[in-house]
Amino acid sequence: MEWEEVYDKYKISDEEERRIGEYINQIMLAGKVPSAKPIAIIDIGPTGSGKTALNGYALKQFENNNLVIVNNDELKPFHPKADEVAKLYPEHYIKVVNEASKHWTDGLMDKAIEGRYNVLYEGTGRKIRIFENMIAKMKQQGYKIIVRAMAVNELNCLMSMAERYEGQVKEKGWGRSVSVETFYKGYDAEMLNTIDTFEKTDFADIVEVYMRGEILTCPRRIYSSRNREFKDARTAVIVGRERDRENAEQYYIEKFAKRGVDPAMFPEESGLLEKIAEIYEREQGIQL
Repeated sequence: MEWEEVYDKYKISDEEERRIGEYINQIMLAGKVPSAKPIAIIDIGPTGSGKTALNGYALKQFENNNLVIVNNDELKPFHPKADEVAKLYPEHYIKVVNEASKHWTDGLMDKAIEGRYNVLYEGTGRKIRIFENMIAKMKQQGYKIIVRAMAVNELNCLMSMAERYEGQVKEKGWGRSVSVETFYKGYDAEMLNTIDTFEKTDFADIVEVYMRGEILTCPRRIYSSRNREFKDARTAVIVGRERDRENAEQYYIEKFAKRGVDPAMFPEESGLLEKIAEIYEREQGIQL
């Protein structure tokens, strides 16, 4: 089936979408309290870069974890048919459920900002226009805005994507694989342009760049717009990615290449695995 047919089959009513959105707001804001001096953190990085580690890092900085985390991907499973769509039509999963999850994401962000809750938004950073309206609302409510970007080598990102997909298939019987083309749209110019805009406009008060730490849940900061360890955040991301290359190659040799999976079990990731092998062999100077 074409994705439009799948979408029409599983589209939920406006009333159900509204009701689920209200439920999401209730559970995500439960136990959180507004702040007299609210802080907004925007974590950006390509798929597989480890933004979840940045989220955990941020939570530790707020007493009693008083931080509302908003992530479109985390809200997609609230679609009542999400599992069925993912299992039967994994190639159409994002397009089918994304309209509803985007509305829920926007609604949760608006609710958190209006209430002056500390908030963290996670995204790939592909489109600066996604943030413009959000940031305008934050500034009206007196937020301090911190942007944090992940600098991770492409090989490490792609291996993380593959391992996540394989883990989903083993656990649930299905998984969602992001295409190589979609990954590079965020990895190349778009994310770099976004971080550039954040730093060179008045959108953000602080811009920081992080690499993965020795412990995955403890990312390591390599740049702050306050300290200027590099020329700018864009340069820091580029340098950080290059510094991470050796770590990626070592992980490929010691773990990824030895994970012993049957490619037949994961047909959707064939293009991803080919790209991973191509990058590793290119870096090693091996002729394909």
